[in-house]
Amino acid sequence: MIEAGVGTPIEFQHGLAALRLSGSPVRQLAAEVEGIRRLAAAQGLVAATPVIRAIDSALARGECGPLLQGLVSILEDALAQRGAGDSGSVYAAACSVRLAG
Repeated sequence: MIEAGVGTPIEFQHGLAALRLSGSPVRQLAAEVEGIRRLAAAQGLVAATPVIRAIDSALARGECGPLLQGLVSILEDALAQRGAGDSGSVYAAACSVRLAG
C-alpha cells in the first residue's frame, strides 16, 4: 500500500480532499464518508470507525464548517493509525470533545 506523506493511505486522499471542500452538498459529503468507511473496513482500520460515526452525526445536523474540518483532521490521524490496541476509544473521545464544543 502506498502511503501519503503524513501516514494517511493514499486511497483515502480523494475522499478526504472532498470533505475539506467548503460548499459541497451534504449528500456528496455523505457519499465520500461512505466510501472512506468501506475502504477503512476493508483494510481493518477500526480506529476510524468512531470518527466516521461522528462525521455522519455532524453531517446529519448540517455541519459543514469548522466542526467538520476538525473531525476530518481527526479522521486523517485515525486512518494513519497502524498500531494494535484500543485506539478507537481515543479517537471517539477526541470526537466527543470536538462535538461538545
